[in-house]
Amino acid sequence: MALGLFHFQLMYDILQELHFIYDEEKLAAYVVDKLSAALNAEAGTVFRLEENGDFYPLAAFGTSVEKLRSVQFKSGKGVVGWVIQYMQPVKVENPANDPRFFGGVDVFTGFKTRSIIATPIVSKNKPRGVLEFLNRKDRPFALQDLEMISVLGREIGIAFENIHLIKELQERRAFQDAVTNSLSAGLLIVDQAGNLLEANPQAREILNLGELKVKQPVSSVLKSCPSFEAVIELITKAEQPIRRQAITLEINGAEKRIGYSGVPILSQDGARLGSAILFQDITNL
Repeated sequence: MALGLFHFQLMYDILQELHFIYDEEKLAAYVVDKLSAALNAEAGTVFRLEENGDFYPLAAFGTSVEKLRSVQFKSGKGVVGWVIQYMQPVKVENPANDPRFFGGVDVFTGFKTRSIIATPIVSKNKPRGVLEFLNRKDRPFALQDLEMISVLGREIGIAFENIHLIKELQERRAFQDAVTNSLSAGLLIVDQAGNLLEANPQAREILNLGELKVKQPVSSVLKSCPSFEAVIELITKAEQPIRRQAITLEINGAEKRIGYSGVPILSQDGARLGSAILFQDITNL
């Protein structure tokens, strides 16, 4: 079914924002509000498919999403359940006479469903949820309406997948930061080009570096500690780990004895990416 100018323009407007919203509920609210208004629908909902087979309403138009969340939506039950079960979009003109329709939601909400279009939200050929609209006010839903939301269902699935990946990366980064910040030793991570990628608080304290901007040359970061810069250069060129060495540095006019070790950082295929340098102030030991 060929889409007209109205549907292409609407999809274009939505896609301009869709992949720049990094919260599932905010993304769902944006989509359902925009589409419900454009389709002149009385109601719309974005459901997320949960691991147990239930559906969780992320956002709703025309009714309270909190009210919908008190209703149990299950896979295989109602039109929404059918859409997920068969992974097919659907257009229903007379729900009362359609065996797929579950009228219990209307009874609970006081809403009267007269027509439905719904489509699966899909990512990597896996169901992620359902996009559903009810009761177009000016006329029946058209097949072009169904085709449009079907295309958007795939785009929403990709956006949900991206949100999930970003959240995983943020959680992993937060964990890594917690680990490095809890080390009693200083930690510097340097790439093969000699740029500082990370310095934990202990490293900054031991070397009296203050606040740092990462991804700058080690030579500019450690210009007050040229001897330690030479140590880092030696570590970045070494093919094997360097363990339990020591050096005396002058930092802000005071001598410090620094114990250090360095290990190469390798990619999965064995390519050298950089080096990690662990060190401690052992002056008084």
